[in-house]
Amino acid sequence: MKAVTVAGKKQLKVSETNTPKPDGNKVILEVAKVGICGSDLHMWENGDRIGLIMGHEFCGKVVDPGALKDTVKVGDRITVLPLNPCGKCVNCKQGKVNTCVNGLAASPGITAPGAYAEFYAARPDMVRSLPDSVSDAEATMIEPTAVALRAVHLAGIKPGDKVLITGGGIIGQLCAAWARIAGASYIALSEANPKRAEKAMEMGDVDKVFDAKDEDLVKKLQAASKGGFDQALECAAVAPAVNTAIQALKFEGKMILVGVNYSLVPITTLLTVLHEIEIKGTIGYSPKEFDQSLEMMAKKVIDTERFISATVGLDGVQGAFEQLTSGDTSDIKIIIEP
Repeated sequence: MKAVTVAGKKQLKVSETNTPKPDGNKVILEVAKVGICGSDLHMWENGDRIGLIMGHEFCGKVVDPGALKDTVKVGDRITVLPLNPCGKCVNCKQGKVNTCVNGLAASPGITAPGAYAEFYAARPDMVRSLPDSVSDAEATMIEPTAVALRAVHLAGIKPGDKVLITGGGIIGQLCAAWARIAGASYIALSEANPKRAEKAMEMGDVDKVFDAKDEDLVKKLQAASKGGFDQALECAAVAPAVNTAIQALKFEGKMILVGVNYSLVPITTLLTVLHEIEIKGTIGYSPKEFDQSLEMMAKKVIDTERFISATVGLDGVQGAFEQLTSGDTSDIKIIIEP
């Protein structure tokens, strides 16, 4: 089968690799569509996982049902939770499979083969059937939508809250969508890329977008929120954004670290302490939050397909990565059709 693999720093290549074979356990699917994630972009930029097939936001049709032969059949549309919980560690035993201490050992698209390919072999317990009301394109959005849902859950956003989101990529804009559904009365977004800022306003989930490069940004945010935000969802993972969020929060405000940076990010500890700011990290989502995202998408409570701006084939993945990291694009989500 054809697949896209990491070939070096900022280099991808389309190559031939072995097609997964039926083993009576794993569910083999023909990949229909797969999304490009921010973590994929990080790995591409680092280029340190040569030969890896990335891709963990995907759907497809069953080719071999494996252990699920009694519940799914050939041709059924499915998606997959890209988790690999061991089921034995202390976190797994507490139901916190997204924080499995052994989960990264063979994580789909991260440390094990993913779905930038024509076929994929899935753990049976991670398979989910897709309803007809969810298109293939929408199905690629379930995973990032679940990431944003968990961030909003951990923030505890409730009706009437004022929310700041730093970073207008796909996760930031999905956080805005969920915050609106949760009842936030005012949602502000800070974004350095003017094209993405304009895109965010077009989506209609935020009340106002602020220029992340503005020297008076904090003052403007404090004025707009009339004294500070209740919660901040930090999706940029760079020092200016993190510290802007800390300064824009009200006393005892809460910040959720959603974005990831592989390098150290300095923060203003003095203001964090003086204002007793609560800072909490989030990783992935629980299976329940993945299923909730799928259910809410099926019921059209949340519209995610609107964020997708382009679809490319395997030969177009390199160009898509370059476009998404250019800093001069309105694109926040590009999907692949192998």
